[in-house]
Amino acid sequence: MSCTSSSPSAVSLTRNAVSRFRRVTNRGFTLVELLVVIAIIGVLVGLLLPAVQAAREAARRIDCQNRMRQIVLAAHNYESAAKRFPGYAGEYAPLAVDVGSSPVRLDKHGVPWMVQVMPFMEQQQLSNNLGRICDTVTGANPVQASDYQFIEAVVPQFYCPSRRDAKSYPLVTPFTDKFGPYGARTDYAMNGGSALSVDPNNAGVSMEKAGVWQVGFRTAMKEITDGTSNSFFLGEKNMNPLRYKTGTDYGDRTPVAGFPEYFGASNSYVRYIARGPESDRPNSCRACHDFGSAHPTGWNSVMTDGSVKIVNYNADINILKALASIAGAETASLDD
Repeated sequence: MSCTSSSPSAVSLTRNAVSRFRRVTNRGFTLVELLVVIAIIGVLVGLLLPAVQAAREAARRIDCQNRMRQIVLAAHNYESAAKRFPGYAGEYAPLAVDVGSSPVRLDKHGVPWMVQVMPFMEQQQLSNNLGRICDTVTGANPVQASDYQFIEAVVPQFYCPSRRDAKSYPLVTPFTDKFGPYGARTDYAMNGGSALSVDPNNAGVSMEKAGVWQVGFRTAMKEITDGTSNSFFLGEKNMNPLRYKTGTDYGDRTPVAGFPEYFGASNSYVRYIARGPESDRPNSCRACHDFGSAHPTGWNSVMTDGSVKIVNYNADINILKALASIAGAETASLDD
């Protein structure tokens, strides 16, 4: 008898075991199990998404701060060359801002502060062309279509990535009549000083103490007697979030090229501290006078010494007004 032979019953048992094994191993997920797995994945994604969005916003905010710091460093280089900070270029005072007896010098014709700092931001050629356009095409006279490229030319440092892409946006009348359909913008504004708002729901404000940007002349370093670390230089400007890209926000209608002969041109790049800080919101009367931002907790500012500060939306208005003035004999700090 062979030692390898098997009985019929043993073979049958082996075949039954293999068959049962195959049935067990071929069994797939049930519908309930699949739904449970999908639900778990959905919950995990829901928990992770806010963290991802927060991380992205944090990165955008840091990028925004770095861009603003570059602008202020360029302004310091401008000051080293010109002995005054960039600023007034013959513009009218911002609309609905009572600047008192500050002299409006319509004889002083030039480009706004954004163009003034361009040579110190590796944008010498663009600055030259915008200066040429300003000098040769005065008043409401239209520029040549061949110059539209300079009106639309974007300087990325002038945009906050949390708010909108760095590109040109539509213009509205009377800017379309002079500059064509599109123009580059800035999300940042120079500090015009502290102001008084009699009615918080009214757009108009009255200036109390001067800031770095002043009607009539450009500010010298020696005139900032409160100290450069205690004086705002630049901040994010308040805007209507429904109008970031439409060109219809009264505080954003002027292209970077400027339009000194037009009433309200400076509303697009000068802001004041008159009311408590707030984030960008629709239909706000503050959009053409106050600082603000698209960030959830506060707006970025840069002091005149180049240090970056975050202004929380619950910040004390008296401290902010003290920081807005350059010669008010205050020593307030956001760290207080």
